[in-house]
Amino acid sequence: MKRPFYLFSSGRLRRQHNTLALEKTIMDCRIPDEEDTEGLPSQPADGQRLPFAVESVESLYLFGEIDINTKLVTFLAQQGIPVFFFDYYGNYTASLYPRQPVISGRVRMAQAQHYLSPKKRLVLAKEFVDAALFNILRVMRYYVPRLPEPEALALQESCEQIEGERSRIPSCPDIPTLMSAEGRARDCYYQSWQLMLGEAVAQKFPFDKRERRPPSNPLNALISFGNSLCYSIVLRQIYRTALDPTVSFLHEPGDRRFSLSLDLAEIFKPLLIDRAIFKLLKNGEIQPKHFEQRLGGCYLKEEGRKIFMAHLDQRLQKTVLHRQLNRHISYERLVRLECHKLVRHLCDAKQDPYQGLHMWW
Repeated sequence: MKRPFYLFSSGRLRRQHNTLALEKTIMDCRIPDEEDTEGLPSQPADGQRLPFAVESVESLYLFGEIDINTKLVTFLAQQGIPVFFFDYYGNYTASLYPRQPVISGRVRMAQAQHYLSPKKRLVLAKEFVDAALFNILRVMRYYVPRLPEPEALALQESCEQIEGERSRIPSCPDIPTLMSAEGRARDCYYQSWQLMLGEAVAQKFPFDKRERRPPSNPLNALISFGNSLCYSIVLRQIYRTALDPTVSFLHEPGDRRFSLSLDLAEIFKPLLIDRAIFKLLKNGEIQPKHFEQRLGGCYLKEEGRKIFMAHLDQRLQKTVLHRQLNRHISYERLVRLECHKLVRHLCDAKQDPYQGLHMWW
């Protein structure tokens, strides 16, 4: 069975006959990207060689400093294996993707038409936001009966505020108004994290608001790292369909970004990332020692990234019984199904209107 491979070691990744091999460095000492002006490897690839079967690789996530060459790129393209790159701080930076195997001029034209029509675009944008807020409320309400009374009442009030913002979605006349409602709901959601995490975790990881670029504290660093992974997971599934990842509906399309993955990731962040963060912090698997301060920001260290990736990989393989399909579907497969639902809407919105995923479990 194919699965994603996460490479944290530095070295050289190469083709070895008809499989892959990672030649590691002996001294795993990496120079921060902004301090290296030469572009040469920080350490020679003179350590252990780890071969792994290409047939088992669904995608590659490179967190270490890894050299590749054009022969490897050609081999990966032939095998249909995408590669996702992350910088020294664990931020997603780029993708290397084989020529798109699934193309459809009909879908691409329909996607562009839905973006160019303000009415059609708004219909899809509202569905993304509505599904995202529904899933956020699902996460919050899970904790309401599990908290002592004062905290439970405070969390219930936050739920009602978010429900109020959600009720305004149908009357939003345009995208900016819709995004304002979504922003207010998310602010309220993040302010409730201290309640859901509990006093013991909240003392270790103080958090009052979401801050990016750079993340100001460990919890913001965790959210930023998790969200960047969520974008790459969604992008990986978009590439398996005929959708164009640069044409979006909620977020404005722009240069150098796959904005459709931002749209769809809004739905899956509460399910994949936020729940993972809660579990890792409550179980004590992620500790303050797994973070470091650099360049005025706070970032997850390599050991913390490994813990997070291992948990997220398990979460993606977790299954739920799908009500319509009547069979168990993995969380990762749910992302692909969401892409297919969007394709069906684009091709025939009246016959098969899109409705974002609402968690039912």
